[in-house]
Amino acid sequence: MDVHSLNRIAQFLIKRFSLDKKAPGVLRKERKGTSFTDVQRRVNLYLRALWAREFTTATSGRDYQNREGFMPFVVNGVICLPDAYEDFGEVPGSLVYRAAAAHVAAHIVFSKGAFSQESLDNWQIAVISLIEDARVEALAIREFPGLKRIWAKLHAAIPVQSASAGDYLNRLSRALLDEGYPDEDPWVMQGRALFSAVEDLESNLVSREIGLTLAHAFREKHITFRLHEDQPNIPYRDDNRHLWASRKFDFGKAINLGRDTRKKMLKYASMFGMTNAVADGAEGEAAKKSSVLAAIFNFKLDFGNISEQESRESISAPFHYAEWDYRAQIERPSWVLVLEKRVREGDLMIIEDIIARNRHLISRMKILLDAIQPEGVQRIRKLEEGDEIDINAAIRAQIDIKLGIPPDTRIMMSSVRKTRDISVMVLLDLSKSTNGRVQGQEHTVLQLTREACVLLADAIAKVGDPFAIHGFCSDSRHHVEYFRIKDFDQPYNDLSRARLAGMTGQLSTRMGAAIRHATHYLDRQKSSKKLMMVITDGEPADIDVRDSQYLRHDAKKAVEEARRSGIHTYCMSLDASADQYVSRIFGMRNYMVVDHVSRLPEKLPLLYAGLTR
Repeated sequence: MDVHSLNRIAQFLIKRFSLDKKAPGVLRKERKGTSFTDVQRRVNLYLRALWAREFTTATSGRDYQNREGFMPFVVNGVICLPDAYEDFGEVPGSLVYRAAAAHVAAHIVFSKGAFSQESLDNWQIAVISLIEDARVEALAIREFPGLKRIWAKLHAAIPVQSASAGDYLNRLSRALLDEGYPDEDPWVMQGRALFSAVEDLESNLVSREIGLTLAHAFREKHITFRLHEDQPNIPYRDDNRHLWASRKFDFGKAINLGRDTRKKMLKYASMFGMTNAVADGAEGEAAKKSSVLAAIFNFKLDFGNISEQESRESISAPFHYAEWDYRAQIERPSWVLVLEKRVREGDLMIIEDIIARNRHLISRMKILLDAIQPEGVQRIRKLEEGDEIDINAAIRAQIDIKLGIPPDTRIMMSSVRKTRDISVMVLLDLSKSTNGRVQGQEHTVLQLTREACVLLADAIAKVGDPFAIHGFCSDSRHHVEYFRIKDFDQPYNDLSRARLAGMTGQLSTRMGAAIRHATHYLDRQKSSKKLMMVITDGEPADIDVRDSQYLRHDAKKAVEEARRSGIHTYCMSLDASADQYVSRIFGMRNYMVVDHVSRLPEKLPLLYAGLTR
């Protein structure tokens, strides 16, 4: 919908509901705490005074208090802050905004490059991010000592908090910022000592080295890190998405953004962020009416820049799918947006190394594959009705008659052409958790999944069955990424192998939408049998869903829809505790839990042979 159409609708709504220029202000008065729109101009002036340059700020369209764990973030160099902050003890919400903006701006100024997530698990990433927070704050405090006083007021950790990994992260954060904070825990003291010993804080390699050391030392406490529950509870800190390479954050663009002529853009308008960050191209009364309309209906406005970037990465038009809400027992139509993304190509040497390491397994598989190869025309004997007489059976029947024995009347036979008519879809979970290392192994879950897919694809190609390899991850219902690594009509060649080598793990696991999209492609196949093999290392989960049962029920519904389309769905789970939920999603006989993940490359081709025999 264009701006002119929005204006016409806005005029109708303003006339119909008597909305006037005071409406946004009235709505903001109903909100608790300090609204972003009330302090945005002061925050921008504050940042300009600190760094002598412009920063672009915008509302994220969410409440920090109403969405537990929500943090500020940076996207395309724009500082996105929560729509409102409540007072933090005696600290007013306006000061929390200043602290958050100063912290994120310090990242943009001092975090010169992104970290690689290769071979890191979620705990290591969390500790490295925390040390990087402390590093940029230390550099900012060197230039502006007053920032320390502001940030220190927003740390509430105390030494007695030790129930979770998140408690220790909060204590370490405070210890690195405030030298006067007393904490005798050995792990916290080790972190403080390592950080204090660093003379040059200019390089972010310091954060990686200290973070890895502390992450390893913490394992002695035998406390499990829970990704969503154990994030540091510090209101002004951001989510650090820009620090990691997979997030595609351009530091060069961010550092120069404030010095260039910019076009502000509105990515999302919320009820209480209705009047800020509207595009410069939609000025005057038209922009105001459009923002009021967006606020009422809480929908997305796009003025070009962001959507153009997303369209370059996507390879097709977006797909909308329904989602099952088990609590209301209704199907929400067009609830999830699936975006097909371009698959990166990796180094073919990775695939060649996998084949070289598994030559013994490939030799064993060859014997099994020969057994399931189509054998052409086969004769089926001992039939009462058939195409021709079985001479041997007829002679035996005649002998029985001569001997006075009742003969076997099944003296006919038929010639049947044996052919395999099956299409196979391999659907891979490419969420961030696959970057974690397998216990007792040097390999990550993603590396073993890649190895298994290489052996499986080689096996299916030898049999001759049409097959596809697709992957998925998600970042809320508005952004489910889908990767077509190999399609049914594509040969298994160097291009497909390079895409397998380039697979990366990121974001979350909205499984139901991915199964529905895979079903969409399997439905196009003319085969009499259709098989979907889902390989995942955990249960369905996403950042915008707090109820763990919600996405499980939706995935179950997606499997039922695939079954009605004639598709047999089978899950291979790498989660040792998956029995409690995977059987409910896929059925009692339609899953396998791989207790030893290191055996995945061996088990997957064998499973395929058994399912398609």
